[in-house]
Amino acid sequence: MPIQNSAQLATHRHKVNVIDFIPATLKETKSEGFLIEYHFRNPLTDTMERRRSYVNKIVKAYKRKSDGIRHAQRIVCEINDKLMNGWMPIFKTEDQRLYTPILKVREMYLADKEKSLRHATYIAYSSLTKMFADWIRETKREKLVSGSFLRQQAVAYMDYVLNRGFSNRYYNNNLKAMRTFFAWCVEHCYCNENPFESIKVRPNEDKKRILIDESTRQRVYDYLKENNRQMLVVCKLIYNSAIRPNEAHNIMIRDINLEKRHIVITKESAKNHKERYATLTQDLIDDISKVISGKPADWYLFGGGRSKLMLPSKKQVCGSKFRKIWSDVRVALKLPEEMQLYSYRDTGMVDLFHAGVDELSIQQHFDHSSLAMEAIYTKHFDPKLNERIYQNAPEFCKNK
Repeated sequence: MPIQNSAQLATHRHKVNVIDFIPATLKETKSEGFLIEYHFRNPLTDTMERRRSYVNKIVKAYKRKSDGIRHAQRIVCEINDKLMNGWMPIFKTEDQRLYTPILKVREMYLADKEKSLRHATYIAYSSLTKMFADWIRETKREKLVSGSFLRQQAVAYMDYVLNRGFSNRYYNNNLKAMRTFFAWCVEHCYCNENPFESIKVRPNEDKKRILIDESTRQRVYDYLKENNRQMLVVCKLIYNSAIRPNEAHNIMIRDINLEKRHIVITKESAKNHKERYATLTQDLIDDISKVISGKPADWYLFGGGRSKLMLPSKKQVCGSKFRKIWSDVRVALKLPEEMQLYSYRDTGMVDLFHAGVDELSIQQHFDHSSLAMEAIYTKHFDPKLNERIYQNAPEFCKNK
């Protein structure tokens, strides 16, 4: 319901923010006639600005002066309603967006992206921009509007990320997320330029993973066979089927085809958003057939809930559960920290190379975009490399 007078408006404004604006009023002066005057706070300069609208023509258009004044009073009410809803009278409609609070813009950005991004990607962008939102609040920048977020602010935020001790890879992921966010802001007229565009990425560190040798895999096998058979299946899927941990937790029973010996990794789950078929070994077929027998097709292979056993269920396992269980395994078996769950994928790739499988087949099996990617994932420390070279290196010359 429209606010009828200044007293009601002042009471309402006190509940919101008493310094945002001074309500519009109709005035009659000897020199200028009838005018509407109001003040609003400019969020960029943080000062109150006065605006006047002359309504002499409107008042004089009526035969009775009282009718003209009532018309002008209706305009006053309309202006006050708009001021209460955050209207900025200084700008054109397209410029108004530059004065949208930055946290509000983030909400609109995530709402828009939720419609177009796969769920895992949306969660990642939501998480990275949440750190940005927390920084805005911690540094008392809640009133900062999108149009005034300039390069100095962007540098200050990236310094904040760097000083928290995160890896260069995480720093670069943050930078990429902020570039994407502000590119959306520019596209939708919430700012005029992308303040993160000129900030350089930091050199990525080498992956801190080592291969998991056969004797260690045997120890893990023995341990998980007794304590968590489903986690053993996870390890095998990563090693033998080249399925990423984030892809594994999305596998539904309907994605599994034991007869054709593969699992469909849907485009919604795949890292590169492309559907592929992950090969199943006979060992995995035997393991999986036992746990999915009689289970509905719309259940997840790895179920959620409080139990660590992750048996098939209608509710999928939490994405962090695999890492948590693997961490417990590593502690129990006193394995080095560099032996990560993802190390099974690196190890599986290296072992296929040693088994004589051609590079193109390995590229397709591991869902890599090019053969050049193989070099990145196969340069991990191999504890048996020295012995293998020692035993098989050719002689420099035979005649000594």
